[in-house]
Amino acid sequence: MITTNSSSLDQACRLLRQHGMSVPDTVRHGSPQVIFEDYEITGFNYRMSDIQAAVGVEQLKKLGRFVEERRLLAGRYRELLSACPGAAPLKPGPCFSTNWQSYPVRLRKSVRFDQREVMQRLLDLGISTRRGIMNAHQEPPYLAAGWQLPNSETCRDRTILLPLYNGMSVDDAARVADALATVLS
Repeated sequence: MITTNSSSLDQACRLLRQHGMSVPDTVRHGSPQVIFEDYEITGFNYRMSDIQAAVGVEQLKKLGRFVEERRLLAGRYRELLSACPGAAPLKPGPCFSTNWQSYPVRLRKSVRFDQREVMQRLLDLGISTRRGIMNAHQEPPYLAAGWQLPNSETCRDRTILLPLYNGMSVDDAARVADALATVLS
């Protein structure tokens, strides 16, 4: 779902979602005359069903609450992990506002375990985590390019994403933070 107040972006997205057709199928099917469409660009079939749209509209009504809940949990993580010497939680700058899709934590160089081992130890405690970022240049289709992006590579290897989801309690966040502190100590 895309929302925009830009008429040009709206027009471009509508064109993309219908295979790049110059005439929407609804207009073509509802016309008393035969209409031939042109394919102005390479497009895709991104039209959602009525049910998907109805669910999306209802979810949008909850978006403010969802983001508020995630920001609360992220603030709790930040508080709890501020005293954890092995973890460096993300601190967005004053010009940024995030919806906290995930909660990234960089593992400091002083941590004696690598990222995979930290993640495994957390998983052994019942806490599922993910790698913080993926780098396209390190994935098989792009390896031949031979790019080297040391900062991105360090982020990939030293960042984990802690659980953060709507419905997660502050007690759950505390349990995760305590487990991470234990693993890193």
